[in-house]
Amino acid sequence: MKATSILAGFAMLVAATGPAAATDTATSRTSTSGEERAQAGGAVLPAIPEAPTPFELSDAELERGTKQFAAEVALVLTTYDPQETLEDIARRLPERSNPEAVSAAIQSLHHPGSWSRGSIVYPQLGGLLPEQLSVMVVVEQQIGTPTGIRTETRTLDIRVGRDEEGWFFEGLASHGGEPVPRPDTLGPEARAVLDHAHIELPDSARWDIHAGRVAPELLALMARAADEVPFGVLVFDSGHPWNIFGTDRMSDHTRGVAVDIHRIGQQLVIDDRVEGGVTHRFVQWLYEQPDLANIGSPWALDGFGGRSFTDLLHQDHLHVAVSRAHAVRER
Repeated sequence: MKATSILAGFAMLVAATGPAAATDTATSRTSTSGEERAQAGGAVLPAIPEAPTPFELSDAELERGTKQFAAEVALVLTTYDPQETLEDIARRLPERSNPEAVSAAIQSLHHPGSWSRGSIVYPQLGGLLPEQLSVMVVVEQQIGTPTGIRTETRTLDIRVGRDEEGWFFEGLASHGGEPVPRPDTLGPEARAVLDHAHIELPDSARWDIHAGRVAPELLALMARAADEVPFGVLVFDSGHPWNIFGTDRMSDHTRGVAVDIHRIGQQLVIDDRVEGGVTHRFVQWLYEQPDLANIGSPWALDGFGGRSFTDLLHQDHLHVAVSRAHAVRER
């Protein structure tokens, strides 16, 4: 299928669905609980929202149990009341968790004297081995402080161990980076992606762009793609494994030349793995772009060894990369 015929289909999709930022069917939200106010050390905090709605994965998901386990860990790490201690939070994590890793994970997402409520946007596989998995969980964290409520949407790299007894929490390999203010001076490619109404970005991804960790060539490709169809970004660098999982080879995400996309229009990739569907047409369009180095997806368009590849790991997202010649980080 040629790009010209694909664009017409994308235009109809955009008209039907509207901007990606308008709705997100994969996100579970919280609601406030009236006029109640929380007290923390004498400070008055905003009203504490109700407990988050339990996150439910699609029946089409692969490694469904592992993803659900990681999502539950993410909710525990980002949901607590102001009077709770680190030990209180630790007791809610699954049994057999690594105690030292638990302490470090809780502290990285804890805000003393504040309350926090997490809600899951999407958990994506980041690495898959028989006895260990990486699940990159995008979680929206509402934080209530004496000065008001702020929201951070982070991509957490949660490591899950697996043995004959089931799953256990090995640790948090990344808490999604530190906030980086938007610079006054940004390249046109960065501005185009950050301000595009059809691109949904977690804050972790925004901070990567602010910090200059994403190659302009990748951002330019993303902006062109978003002109055709809305999509949801899961991760650039922060929140992704540093190396290709299970190897000593640096990931293209770490180099700043790759992005993972988990949603096209309003369809999760995992739910739209049919030839001729929106996601399939989008993959075909990307494959025809001259600046694309490779694409991982549910399909291998050119067979083994080509620019388009597939495997079990790339059933729930699209891995889109440009040439390593444009990498922003090397060993």
